[in-house]
Amino acid sequence: MSDEHDRATTTTTATTITYTFDLDAGRLCLDFANTLASSGDHLTTYADLVAFAAQSDLLNREDAAWLHAEGLRDRVRADGVVVRAQRLRAAIYAMFSALAAGRKPREYDLDQLNFELAATLTHARIFPTPDADARFRWGWVGRNMDAPLWGISRSAADLLTSQQDLRRVRECSGTDCRWLFLDTSKNRTRQWCSMQSCGNREKARRHYARRRSR
Repeated sequence: MSDEHDRATTTTTATTITYTFDLDAGRLCLDFANTLASSGDHLTTYADLVAFAAQSDLLNREDAAWLHAEGLRDRVRADGVVVRAQRLRAAIYAMFSALAAGRKPREYDLDQLNFELAATLTHARIFPTPDADARFRWGWVGRNMDAPLWGISRSAADLLTSQQDLRRVRECSGTDCRWLFLDTSKNRTRQWCSMQSCGNREKARRHYARRRSR
């Protein structure tokens, strides 16, 4: 697409719209925060939320289809979940943006996360993985309409409590970008969410500015 930050594309059929999100921030919760971009808000309906959760492997195909249908059946409740999702997204962005800048997050934003985290606990379970080794993973039970939020709030909590990964959270230095990402570069000096978009554009701007100054 023409805008480097238009990271959500849409495909329309006779009955459904499927969103394809860019999930390269390094952590699920950061990908979720990045659904609000300079190109616009890509999380405005319950169908958007279900699509994000399905693409992020938070939902299997059957559960995603059920939730999508339930959202159409009970639009009032679905809209309420979207409001919660947007509040959670705002809190996640505010917290990690502050931490990336060396500031302490606001207590209000942490309260928003804790509210959603508390709602997940009765649904959280530990499941064995299909690997030959004895390994386990977090999972969820239930088909509640707020199910797409469970894994997102858990991801934010895990990142906040990981001192090693928390130090790697960055906010893109692009002029028109506010995206968050996890810096996994060897020397921890990555500046942009994507070299192919923001990085190349900022380098071109700096080159043009140097030429004008000469």
